[in-house]
This record gives sequence, C-alpha cells and structure tokens, in this order.
Amino acid sequence: MISFNDDTYDAYATIEELELFTDAIHKWDISAMDSLPPYMRPLYQVNLNIFNEMEEELAKEGNSDRIYYGKFEMKKLLRSCYQDAKWYNAGYIPKYAEYTKNAYVSSAIMNLGTNPLVGMEGFISKDIFEWMMNEPLIVRAASAICRLMYDIVDHEFQQERGHAESSIECYMKQYGASKEEAYIKYRKMVKDAWKDINKALLRPTEVPMFVLERPLNLARILHTFFQDEDAYTNSDIKCKDLVTLLLIESFNI
Repeated sequence: MISFNDDTYDAYATIEELELFTDAIHKWDISAMDSLPPYMRPLYQVNLNIFNEMEEELAKEGNSDRIYYGKFEMKKLLRSCYQDAKWYNAGYIPKYAEYTKNAYVSSAIMNLGTNPLVGMEGFISKDIFEWMMNEPLIVRAASAICRLMYDIVDHEFQQERGHAESSIECYMKQYGASKEEAYIKYRKMVKDAWKDINKALLRPTEVPMFVLERPLNLARILHTFFQDEDAYTNSDIKCKDLVTLLLIESFNI
C-alpha cells in the first residue's frame, strides 16, 4: 500500500490532485472520495478498507484503539510525500536540514515500524506506540540509513527526471560539495547511524526487545536493497536473487 501511495505522489498525480488526496486522507472518511479524480478513488478506497478490516479484527480482541496509531502514521507519511511533491513542483531546493527532517518521515520507516505492532497479537501498551511516535534514536537511525542509502543509488536517476530537490543536491548546494564528496559524507553518516542503532540496542529502554527489532530489521533489509543499486525498484535481478536465496534454495548445515 505504501508503494502504491508513494508512486502516486512521486510519478503520476498532479500537484492539484495530490492536494485533494492528502486532504481526503486527513479526513479519513468515505465521503471525501467524491472530491477526488475518478482514477484516485480506488486507491483512496483501498487505504480506508485496509484499516477498516484491521479495525474489525482488532475489535474482536478488544484492541481497536490501536488503529489510531496506524492511521496517524499513514497520514504523517503522505503529508511528507506531499511536501516533497510541492518542492519538486516549485523547483525549490530546500536547506539540507529542512529536507532531511521531511525525508526521514517519507522514508516510511516510522510507518513500517508502527503498523506491524498495530496488528500484533498479545499485549501492546499505549506507551509502546507513544514511544514509537516520539521518534526515538533507533527509529531515526533506521530512517537515516534508508534515506541516505536510497538517495545515493537513486541520485542520478532523479536528476534525469528533473528532481532538483534530492537530498544530495541539497547537500551539494548548501555545503559547496562535489557529488563524490557528498557520497563519501553520506556513507559516513550511514556508518554513524548503525552505531546509533547498536547503542540503542545495548542500552536499557522502556520498551521490549521485539519492539526494537522492528526498526532494526527494516534497516537491515533496506541496507541490503540499497547497498549498490535500487534493488527495490529494479527487483527483477538482485532482489529476486536475495528472496530466492532466503526462501527457496536450500543450504547445507
């Protein structure tokens, strides 16, 4: 669902259509669908249906209050995607700190870290969701790894598409750096982010280890996907091979 939403914001809709869609998501009501272009209505309907179905299942266990946190993160994610689209539409290159503040949200780590907890069996306290929403160190670090590595491998493609607001371009403009210098700096920041994750895992926290494992595993996956290329978008080669190795091919013990 995140990929469908992201592609709509990134490649298909006009800025006027995205404003309507973002407003409709904020309202989170089926009546808001009437304000959307016909081609956007199925996507909006699916967004609502997924969370409605989750809420029905959670209600059977007395956990329907959790759905608030899933919706909150989806709304936050799409607001950040809309901000990216506005910058692109205006040809605006934001300050590096301004860009990264928004980009760490649009990386979707906060969304992907929260929604599995929404549907997880067993007791998940309100404090755990509040902890996640406050963007603790491990969540910020995982978001940084995803965003920084993706921006390196996707930089040339985004420039070909005319996306002047990529974080690499923001960094180069603000600090007078070359492309190669920006890449070196980004790779160092990725290493520092992994140190932050290790630090968070070694220190006592107010949440159980299985909660910390959400952003940890997302960082592992996305580090692998974006290590040398965008293996998520171009999934027919590297990503396919990785999934085959993990789930299909046997190995000797």
